[in-house]
Amino acid sequence: MVRPIHGLLLLLVVPAHAWAQSFDQVTRPVATLVRPAQIDSFLNALLIPPPDTVSTVDIVDLTGNGYGPDDMVILYPSQAIYPLGADVPRTLQDIMKTWELAADYRLDATLEESYTLEVEAHRQQDPRSAISGSVIRAIANYYDGADMDLRLSRGEDGLRLEMWNYDPDALQYRPQTAAACGPAATQWFAFAKPRFVLAFSEPGTCMEVRQDGNRVITRLCDND
Repeated sequence: MVRPIHGLLLLLVVPAHAWAQSFDQVTRPVATLVRPAQIDSFLNALLIPPPDTVSTVDIVDLTGNGYGPDDMVILYPSQAIYPLGADVPRTLQDIMKTWELAADYRLDATLEESYTLEVEAHRQQDPRSAISGSVIRAIANYYDGADMDLRLSRGEDGLRLEMWNYDPDALQYRPQTAAACGPAATQWFAFAKPRFVLAFSEPGTCMEVRQDGNRVITRLCDND
């Protein structure tokens, strides 16, 4: 028997900002199935009843250790969500283990190696490494902390850049300075004969260098 309890219902009113003490952002790999035959086989193996229309299926690697149990399936356009449990068939698990993040470019390097990336990129004329090197140089110039996560996405209408997991106190604006050493330039000079160049080796001493045909004649300058 259920006995109702009569009394007052007390609502604990808490300011909105007190509910969340901190925020974080994570990224997870997503595998997308678009071929109808693959979608049907995948849903049948997991005993997931498909909606009337299924255009694509996303499998989200929630645990970050490869696709399989404890991950999530999202059906589109219905956006129905199904968790993957331990009962994923072994044959399907073997197929899912072969899925890898289809990143066109990925950089894994130590901090010391990353600082030389921009120079190496220009030497190899690699635009992707040059972009990475420019970003790394900017972070090193304006941020003295250790951890930082950054995500940049760009589309036809604009771009979005997000930074999180960093120490705000470690940010410092520093004006960009010109490079200490620029590219070397070779210049050729044509002199009228005879050719004279005056070189000062030390204060008060003057050397006169004159080219005579294939010979170079050097002597002290005249006192006058």
